[in-house]
Amino acid sequence: MPKTVAIIPARYASTRLPGKLVRSEAKEHTGKYLIEHVYSKVMEAKSVHEVIVATDDQRIAEIVKDFGGCVKMTSVNHTSGTDRAAEIASNLDVDFVVNIQGDEPDIRGSMIDDLIDAMYAEKDAAVCTFANKIRIVEEFNDPNTVKVVVDNNGYAMYFSRATIPFVREGNIHSNFSMEEETLDEIDSRGNTSFPFLKHLGIYMYRKDFLLKFSNLPVPREEELEKLEQLRVLSNGYKIKVVVTPHTCDGVDTPEDFARFLEKYSI
Repeated sequence: MPKTVAIIPARYASTRLPGKLVRSEAKEHTGKYLIEHVYSKVMEAKSVHEVIVATDDQRIAEIVKDFGGCVKMTSVNHTSGTDRAAEIASNLDVDFVVNIQGDEPDIRGSMIDDLIDAMYAEKDAAVCTFANKIRIVEEFNDPNTVKVVVDNNGYAMYFSRATIPFVREGNIHSNFSMEEETLDEIDSRGNTSFPFLKHLGIYMYRKDFLLKFSNLPVPREEELEKLEQLRVLSNGYKIKVVVTPHTCDGVDTPEDFARFLEKYSI
Protein backbone atom coordinates (compact mmCIF):
# COMPACT_ATOMS: atom_id res chain seq x y z
CA MET A 1 0.00 0.00 0.00
CA PRO A 2 1.48 3.41 -0.95
CA LYS A 3 2.29 5.72 1.92
CA THR A 4 0.98 9.29 1.86
CA VAL A 5 1.83 12.27 4.06
CA ALA A 6 -0.11 15.53 4.21
CA ILE A 7 2.03 18.65 4.57
CA ILE A 8 0.61 22.07 5.45
CA PRO A 9 3.09 24.83 4.53
CA ALA A 10 2.62 27.72 6.93
CA ARG A 11 4.29 31.13 6.87
CA TYR A 12 3.75 34.13 9.10
CA ALA A 13 4.38 36.83 6.51
CA SER A 14 1.48 37.77 4.25
CA THR A 15 1.19 40.90 2.16
CA ARG A 16 -2.52 41.35 2.72
CA LEU A 17 -3.00 39.69 6.11
CA PRO A 18 0.16 39.15 8.19
CA GLY A 19 -0.01 36.44 10.84
CA LYS A 20 -3.45 35.27 9.70
CA LEU A 21 -2.78 31.62 10.55
CA VAL A 22 -2.30 32.36 14.24
CA ARG A 23 -4.33 35.52 14.83
CA SER A 24 -5.87 35.54 18.29
CA GLU A 25 -9.26 36.74 16.94
CA ALA A 26 -9.78 33.32 15.37
CA LYS A 27 -9.13 31.56 18.66
CA GLU A 28 -11.43 33.95 20.50
CA HIS A 29 -14.36 33.78 18.06
CA THR A 30 -14.13 30.23 16.67
CA GLY A 31 -12.31 28.30 19.39
CA LYS A 32 -9.35 27.50 17.15
CA TYR A 33 -6.61 29.32 15.30
CA LEU A 34 -6.93 29.30 11.51
CA ILE A 35 -4.04 26.84 11.15
CA GLU A 36 -5.69 24.65 13.81
CA HIS A 37 -8.94 24.51 11.82
CA VAL A 38 -7.03 23.34 8.77
CA TYR A 39 -4.96 20.80 10.69
CA SER A 40 -8.00 19.23 12.37
CA LYS A 41 -9.81 18.92 9.02
CA VAL A 42 -6.81 17.26 7.36
CA MET A 43 -6.50 14.84 10.29
CA GLU A 44 -9.97 13.51 9.37
CA ALA A 45 -8.61 12.02 6.13
CA LYS A 46 -8.53 8.24 6.46
CA SER A 47 -5.83 7.59 3.85
CA VAL A 48 -3.18 9.95 5.23
CA HIS A 49 -0.44 8.37 7.33
CA GLU A 50 0.85 11.60 8.89
CA VAL A 51 -0.03 15.31 8.96
CA ILE A 52 2.80 17.83 9.30
CA VAL A 53 2.85 21.62 9.48
CA ALA A 54 5.95 22.96 7.72
CA THR A 55 7.02 26.43 8.86
CA ASP A 56 10.03 28.67 9.33
CA ASP A 57 8.34 30.74 12.05
CA GLN A 58 8.69 29.90 15.72
CA ARG A 59 5.40 31.60 16.62
CA ILE A 60 3.47 29.24 14.34
CA ALA A 61 5.50 26.26 15.53
CA GLU A 62 4.71 26.92 19.19
CA ILE A 63 0.97 27.26 18.55
CA VAL A 64 0.88 24.03 16.54
CA LYS A 65 2.70 22.23 19.35
CA ASP A 66 0.27 23.71 21.90
CA PHE A 67 -2.77 22.23 20.16
CA GLY A 68 -1.03 18.86 19.78
CA GLY A 69 -0.08 19.06 16.12
CA CYS A 70 3.08 17.85 14.44
CA VAL A 71 5.32 20.65 13.18
CA LYS A 72 8.72 20.68 11.48
CA MET A 73 10.92 23.69 10.85
CA THR A 74 12.14 24.57 7.36
CA SER A 75 14.58 26.96 5.76
CA VAL A 76 13.68 30.66 5.75
CA ASN A 77 14.79 30.93 2.12
CA HIS A 78 11.83 29.21 0.45
CA THR A 79 9.79 31.32 -1.96
CA SER A 80 6.77 29.00 -2.09
CA GLY A 81 4.83 26.50 -0.04
CA THR A 82 5.72 23.83 -2.59
CA ASP A 83 9.42 24.27 -1.86
CA ARG A 84 8.71 24.14 1.86
CA ALA A 85 6.75 20.90 1.45
CA ALA A 86 9.53 19.43 -0.67
CA GLU A 87 12.13 20.07 2.03
CA ILE A 88 10.09 18.15 4.58
CA ALA A 89 9.20 15.35 2.14
CA SER A 90 12.85 14.83 1.22
CA ASN A 91 13.46 13.40 4.70
CA LEU A 92 10.40 11.15 4.78
CA ASP A 93 9.91 7.56 3.63
CA VAL A 94 6.70 8.17 1.66
CA ASP A 95 5.39 7.66 -1.86
CA PHE A 96 3.00 10.60 -2.17
CA VAL A 97 2.64 14.08 -0.68
CA VAL A 98 -0.59 16.07 -0.32
CA ASN A 99 0.03 19.82 -0.08
CA ILE A 100 -2.71 21.82 1.67
CA GLN A 101 -2.34 25.54 2.30
CA GLY A 102 -2.72 26.65 5.91
CA ASP A 103 -5.44 29.15 5.03
CA GLU A 104 -7.99 26.65 3.67
CA PRO A 105 -10.35 26.01 6.62
CA ASP A 106 -13.09 24.55 4.40
CA ILE A 107 -10.98 21.55 3.36
CA ARG A 108 -12.56 18.21 4.26
CA GLY A 109 -10.90 14.96 5.14
CA SER A 110 -13.15 13.20 2.63
CA MET A 111 -11.89 15.50 -0.14
CA ILE A 112 -8.31 14.50 0.61
CA ASP A 113 -9.33 10.84 0.53
CA ASP A 114 -10.94 11.41 -2.88
CA LEU A 115 -7.75 13.01 -4.15
CA ILE A 116 -5.65 10.14 -2.83
CA ASP A 117 -7.94 7.56 -4.44
CA ALA A 118 -7.64 9.34 -7.79
CA MET A 119 -3.86 9.58 -7.55
CA TYR A 120 -3.41 5.95 -6.51
CA ALA A 121 -5.31 4.95 -9.65
CA GLU A 122 -3.15 7.17 -11.85
CA LYS A 123 -0.38 5.88 -14.09
CA ASP A 124 0.38 8.98 -16.14
CA ALA A 125 -0.02 12.04 -13.90
CA ALA A 126 2.74 13.45 -11.71
CA VAL A 127 0.27 15.69 -9.89
CA CYS A 128 -3.41 15.53 -8.94
CA THR A 129 -5.55 18.52 -7.96
CA PHE A 130 -9.14 19.74 -7.52
CA ALA A 131 -11.59 21.91 -9.44
CA ASN A 132 -15.16 23.15 -8.88
CA LYS A 133 -17.80 24.08 -11.40
CA ILE A 134 -18.10 27.87 -11.53
CA ARG A 135 -21.62 29.02 -10.74
CA ILE A 136 -21.66 32.76 -11.35
CA VAL A 137 -20.36 35.05 -14.07
CA GLU A 138 -18.65 37.38 -11.60
CA GLU A 139 -16.45 34.56 -10.39
CA PHE A 140 -15.62 33.51 -13.94
CA ASN A 141 -14.52 37.07 -14.76
CA ASP A 142 -12.48 37.53 -11.55
CA PRO A 143 -8.70 37.22 -12.15
CA ASN A 144 -8.32 36.01 -8.56
CA THR A 145 -10.30 32.94 -9.59
CA VAL A 146 -7.93 30.57 -11.38
CA LYS A 147 -9.66 28.73 -14.20
CA VAL A 148 -8.65 25.35 -15.62
CA VAL A 149 -9.56 23.59 -18.87
CA VAL A 150 -9.28 19.80 -18.99
CA ASP A 151 -9.12 17.27 -21.80
CA ASN A 152 -11.43 14.30 -22.36
CA ASN A 153 -9.41 12.19 -19.90
CA GLY A 154 -9.52 14.72 -17.07
CA TYR A 155 -5.98 16.05 -17.48
CA ALA A 156 -5.33 19.78 -17.27
CA MET A 157 -4.72 21.53 -20.58
CA TYR A 158 -4.11 25.00 -19.13
CA PHE A 159 -4.64 27.12 -16.03
CA SER A 160 -5.27 30.85 -16.27
CA ARG A 161 -6.55 33.91 -14.46
CA ALA A 162 -8.23 34.85 -17.73
CA THR A 163 -11.66 33.60 -18.81
CA ILE A 164 -10.92 30.22 -20.40
CA PRO A 165 -12.33 28.93 -22.57
CA PHE A 166 -13.41 32.25 -24.05
CA VAL A 167 -17.05 32.33 -25.20
CA ARG A 168 -16.92 33.97 -28.62
CA GLU A 169 -20.61 33.71 -29.48
CA GLY A 170 -23.81 33.46 -27.47
CA ASN A 171 -24.83 34.65 -24.03
CA ILE A 172 -22.22 33.88 -21.39
CA HIS A 173 -24.87 34.19 -18.66
CA SER A 174 -26.72 31.17 -20.02
CA ASN A 175 -23.85 28.98 -18.81
CA PHE A 176 -24.21 29.95 -15.17
CA SER A 177 -26.70 29.74 -12.36
CA MET A 178 -27.17 33.24 -10.96
CA GLU A 179 -28.49 32.02 -7.60
CA GLU A 180 -26.86 30.02 -4.83
CA GLU A 181 -27.72 26.44 -5.77
CA THR A 182 -26.03 23.12 -5.27
CA LEU A 183 -24.54 21.33 -8.24
CA ASP A 184 -27.09 18.56 -7.73
CA GLU A 185 -29.94 21.06 -8.04
CA ILE A 186 -28.46 22.49 -11.22
CA ASP A 187 -27.76 19.08 -12.75
CA SER A 188 -31.21 17.76 -11.86
CA ARG A 189 -32.72 20.23 -14.32
CA GLY A 190 -30.74 18.70 -17.15
CA ASN A 191 -28.27 21.56 -17.42
CA THR A 192 -25.92 20.69 -20.26
CA SER A 193 -24.00 23.98 -20.45
CA PHE A 194 -20.22 23.91 -20.57
CA PRO A 195 -18.65 23.14 -17.17
CA PHE A 196 -16.40 26.13 -16.56
CA LEU A 197 -13.98 25.08 -13.83
CA LYS A 198 -12.36 26.90 -10.93
CA HIS A 199 -9.07 25.48 -9.70
CA LEU A 200 -8.65 24.73 -5.99
CA GLY A 201 -5.03 25.05 -4.88
CA ILE A 202 -4.75 21.66 -3.19
CA TYR A 203 -2.21 19.31 -4.74
CA MET A 204 -1.04 15.72 -4.45
CA TYR A 205 2.41 14.90 -5.82
CA ARG A 206 4.42 11.81 -6.43
CA LYS A 207 7.30 12.36 -4.04
CA ASP A 208 10.00 11.91 -6.66
CA PHE A 209 8.38 14.56 -8.87
CA LEU A 210 7.93 17.01 -5.98
CA LEU A 211 11.63 16.81 -5.16
CA LYS A 212 12.65 17.82 -8.67
CA PHE A 213 9.89 20.36 -9.29
CA SER A 214 11.89 23.37 -8.04
CA ASN A 215 14.67 22.64 -10.52
CA LEU A 216 12.42 22.53 -13.56
CA PRO A 217 12.71 25.46 -16.01
CA VAL A 218 10.25 28.24 -15.16
CA PRO A 219 8.18 29.11 -18.25
CA ARG A 220 7.26 32.65 -19.21
CA GLU A 221 3.58 31.73 -18.75
CA GLU A 222 4.20 31.06 -15.06
CA GLU A 223 5.93 34.40 -14.64
CA LEU A 224 3.06 36.21 -16.34
CA GLU A 225 0.17 34.40 -14.66
CA LYS A 226 1.91 33.83 -11.30
CA LEU A 227 0.74 30.21 -11.38
CA GLU A 228 3.43 27.66 -10.62
CA GLN A 229 1.30 24.72 -11.81
CA LEU A 230 2.01 25.93 -15.34
CA ARG A 231 5.60 24.79 -14.79
CA VAL A 232 4.34 21.22 -14.54
CA LEU A 233 2.51 21.41 -17.87
CA SER A 234 5.18 23.34 -19.76
CA ASN A 235 7.76 20.69 -18.89
CA GLY A 236 5.62 17.89 -20.28
CA TYR A 237 4.11 16.42 -17.10
CA LYS A 238 0.41 15.70 -16.58
CA ILE A 239 -1.92 17.05 -13.89
CA LYS A 240 -5.06 15.04 -13.15
CA VAL A 241 -8.02 17.24 -12.21
CA VAL A 242 -10.68 15.86 -9.87
CA VAL A 243 -13.96 17.80 -10.06
CA THR A 244 -15.45 18.03 -6.58
CA PRO A 245 -18.82 19.42 -5.47
CA HIS A 246 -17.18 20.86 -2.36
CA THR A 247 -16.07 24.48 -2.34
CA CYS A 248 -13.12 25.86 -0.40
CA ASP A 249 -12.93 29.56 0.37
CA GLY A 250 -9.36 30.44 1.26
CA VAL A 251 -8.54 33.26 3.67
CA ASP A 252 -6.43 35.75 1.73
CA THR A 253 -7.72 39.21 2.69
CA PRO A 254 -9.12 40.99 5.76
CA GLU A 255 -12.57 40.58 4.21
CA ASP A 256 -12.00 36.83 3.85
CA PHE A 257 -10.87 36.67 7.47
CA ALA A 258 -14.02 38.47 8.63
CA ARG A 259 -16.19 35.99 6.70
CA PHE A 260 -14.22 33.10 8.18
CA LEU A 261 -14.82 34.41 11.72
CA GLU A 262 -18.53 34.74 11.05
CA LYS A 263 -18.84 31.32 9.44
CA TYR A 264 -16.98 29.45 12.20
CA SER A 265 -18.10 31.56 15.16
CA ILE A 266 -19.02 29.57 18.27
